[in-house]
Amino acid sequence: MTRRHPMRVHVPALYLAVALGAGASQAAAMDGAPGPVRKLGRGLANATTGLLEIPLSMSAIGKKEGPIAGLFLGLILGTGTAVARTLVGVAETITFPIPFAGVGYGPLLEPEFLLHPSQPHSAYGY
Repeated sequence: MTRRHPMRVHVPALYLAVALGAGASQAAAMDGAPGPVRKLGRGLANATTGLLEIPLSMSAIGKKEGPIAGLFLGLILGTGTAVARTLVGVAETITFPIPFAGVGYGPLLEPEFLLHPSQPHSAYGY
C-alpha cells in the first residue's frame, strides 16, 4: 500500500501556477517591458534551437570568408555559440519567475532569439 503525501509540492504544478500568475500580471501591465512570460518563452526557444547556431555560423562565415573558413571557423564559433545559447535558454527557463541582477527579465544574449530579423544571427556578427 502506498502512502500519499497531501502536502507534497509538485514542481510542475508550482511552475504552472507561477506562469499563470505572471501572465495575468503581465497582461494587466502591458507596458512593453519584458516580464517572466517573455523570459520563459525566450528560454524555451533558445534551449531548443541553440544547436542551429552551428550550421548558421558555418553558412554565414562561408559566405563572407570562403568555404574552408566556413567549414572550420564556422564549426568552432558555431559550436561555442550553440553551447552558450542552449545553456542560457535552460537557465532562463528554470529561473523565469526570478529577474536576473542587472537585466531583470531582459535577455542575457543578443540577439534575443535566433534568426532575429534586425540583427546578425550570432554574437560574432556574421
